[in-house]
Amino acid sequence: MDKAVQVFMDYAAAFEETLVDDNWSRLTPFFSEGATYEVRGGPLACSIQGREAILKGLKKSVDGLDRRCDERVLEVTDGPHVRAVPAGQEVRLDWLVSYIRGESPAVGLAGRSVFTVSDGCITAMRDEYEDEALVPLGAWLQQYGADLDGSYV
Repeated sequence: MDKAVQVFMDYAAAFEETLVDDNWSRLTPFFSEGATYEVRGGPLACSIQGREAILKGLKKSVDGLDRRCDERVLEVTDGPHVRAVPAGQEVRLDWLVSYIRGESPAVGLAGRSVFTVSDGCITAMRDEYEDEALVPLGAWLQQYGADLDGSYV
């Protein structure tokens, strides 16, 4: 397995563990100190600079949305794909996360994540959303989750 993909896979597994036990320190070694995180598209769009700020933003989002739903299912729909970039290697994958809360029907959110890995660490992370893919989630939030907030900042 490509080293950049292994870094991503290890990070993803550690992230899922962190969702369960809230131990965010396990994610620290995966990011360079100056890492960046960008969310493109929709109302959650933002840019975060620095490892500690990224972890704080991820925790805020998870606490405001994922942990407040009764079920969260994540599936990779394409990838991972790796390519060389000037800053290292880029790992890209498409995914679909589904949420259920109470008696709600499941709602799906499709997105793409792009990670830049250099010297065994994530130096940049980006999540991308198409505006049309956010429409069903917006309607679902209005009906079943008006009190939820998945924002990072």
